[in-house]
Amino acid sequence: MLLRFQVTNHASLLDEQELSLVATDRHPGRAESQIPGGSEAAVPVVAVYGTNASGKSNVIDSIGWMRSAVLSSFRRWDPSGGVPRRPFALGGGAADRPSSFAVDFVVGGVHHQFGFSVDDERVTEEWLYYYPEGRQRRLYERGADDTVTFGRWLTGRRKLIAELLRPNSLYLSVAAAQGHDQLGEVFRWFRTGLRMATDHDFARRLDHTVRLCLEGGGGEGGRPVLDLLRFADLGVSGLEIQDWDESTREDHRRITQALREALGNKVRVQEDSTHRVRVEHRTADGVFPLDLAYESSGTRTWIGLIGPVVTTLAEGGVLCVDELDARLHPYLVDALVGMFQSAETNTTGAQLIFSTHEAALLGRNARTELFRDQIWFTEKDARTLATRLFPLTEFAVRQSGDNLETRYLGGRYGAVPHLDDDLLRDVTAAFRHGGGREAGKVAEADEGRATGAA
Repeated sequence: MLLRFQVTNHASLLDEQELSLVATDRHPGRAESQIPGGSEAAVPVVAVYGTNASGKSNVIDSIGWMRSAVLSSFRRWDPSGGVPRRPFALGGGAADRPSSFAVDFVVGGVHHQFGFSVDDERVTEEWLYYYPEGRQRRLYERGADDTVTFGRWLTGRRKLIAELLRPNSLYLSVAAAQGHDQLGEVFRWFRTGLRMATDHDFARRLDHTVRLCLEGGGGEGGRPVLDLLRFADLGVSGLEIQDWDESTREDHRRITQALREALGNKVRVQEDSTHRVRVEHRTADGVFPLDLAYESSGTRTWIGLIGPVVTTLAEGGVLCVDELDARLHPYLVDALVGMFQSAETNTTGAQLIFSTHEAALLGRNARTELFRDQIWFTEKDARTLATRLFPLTEFAVRQSGDNLETRYLGGRYGAVPHLDDDLLRDVTAAFRHGGGREAGKVAEADEGRATGAA
């Protein structure tokens, strides 16, 4: 269960921004989860709205970067390569300021708080507290000189782990690698309790869906996957899963190696799924499989989401999705959000955090009702171009009386684009006087020169 997330100086998020999943209102039927040690509850769904380039994807990305730092800083970061962070790049001296991340979450039925700050070279601070019986107790604190101070509640080989600590690795990452039981439980929350779904990890998510199908063996274990495939009304009856032949694997390895030799080791190559996936379509003449590459982008997107969605709902945890509405029909997005929102479907305290443009989710025709403590907005500061993240609860809202979709699209809450009609009129005038045709000729000429050079 995730309660709060804070970030400072990452991508477009310059000043400290906080995303809270703590309910401000209680709603029967909503899959709220009681927070240990208090009377508050956590909401099951949070939606982040904003214009293009407002920073809403960076909110999701910052959660993913924190997760990656926990999982990878000790095992994968270059020991002498500093910290691969991405500070605010549009002035303000942000490159000289640390980037900070902090998260409140529940693991093992106990509220924990973990956070750290980094600059380009090292971890400048790190901390982990927990709250048994509602009282804060220190597990450890780390200073800029890598000195680690331990609370008496942290047991195990804590000093040995501190000796293995590098300036650019997190203590939590080192502890997990050394098999520390107590801190390993916190580490596992980041690995399996916090899941990401972005454009960059489609192959991994597809493998997740495939693995659930294979583990189910066509029986009850794979039933939710097949049910969700058919539910989406994509004309899909099932999946045909095969191992890639060795020649195909070798071709991929050879191409990847050639790209890295030509462009350097830092080039990102899209990973292939570990299996060949073909989508089965049933017609009056029989069942016909098509390679996944020939399917629509919406079909591929849905298949890649099914695995993480099913596992998160079944086991609990948090699923963060960037642009949930991209390439999916609004009805399908509505239904997916509803699976997390409903206490009947979501029995494990699972949570969904997503960025979106889909205003229909706020309207009265949506099957799933999102309440005011589940809706957040991102907006660019006109002076600095930094992102501000703020909740709908900052505004006076009558949940039963206000049409949130109409008010949002009307600009009542901000976070909508300000389109300059004067510029549009200038474009129209240019086309009327032949400017558009001249631009087209220039583009065609450039294309012809590029083709000839090739």
